[in-house]
Amino acid sequence: MQAYIGLYLHGFLSSGNSEKGQWLKQVVNQQNLDDENLVLKELLTPTYPIKSSLASVDKIESLLKEILKDQTKKVVLLGSSMGGYYAQYLGQKHQLPYIMINPALNPTPIFNESLGCHTNPVTQEDFCIDQNYIQELQGFDVKQLDGEIPALLLIDTDDEVIDVDYALKRYEADPNGSHFSTVMYSGGNHRFIHMQQAWLEINKFLKAL
Repeated sequence: MQAYIGLYLHGFLSSGNSEKGQWLKQVVNQQNLDDENLVLKELLTPTYPIKSSLASVDKIESLLKEILKDQTKKVVLLGSSMGGYYAQYLGQKHQLPYIMINPALNPTPIFNESLGCHTNPVTQEDFCIDQNYIQELQGFDVKQLDGEIPALLLIDTDDEVIDVDYALKRYEADPNGSHFSTVMYSGGNHRFIHMQQAWLEINKFLKAL
């Protein structure tokens, strides 16, 4: 089994130093020391701009393309919240397996409630949300999912930010067969409190690829 390089995409008001990203990186590094049958040999946690969704995707995709220049490397995308939205887009576009943690797959209502100018408290980046911002963001939705591309949805049912029902419906079991898997955790919140349990599911997902 060839190990994957993971590319972790952080949430909106966050950075590559997010709690989940750094937790995953630490677990991956420890696994590399302890386990010869590792599924992730490396986890990258880049910080990307959020001044526009185009700027976010351009930064992520440029890094992704650089990794994929080496055709011997296998990549899996992981994303939390808005990072999950971008993981879905890039996974479907480049036909790469992807893992979404409490993903904001229906972001428009969230951003409609946040119109105006803001500052990312983590990176100090200034940005403004208006209807043009939201329209550009909608352009990275995937209207028709390709069920042949493996995807894992990990979700806390009591997430107070995202549209949980929308995400679950998008990745519900397909009677005609698909490579989508969904794991729901009762309770929780948008921070996602089940990372330790989810790590077992991530391993299972990657080993089945």
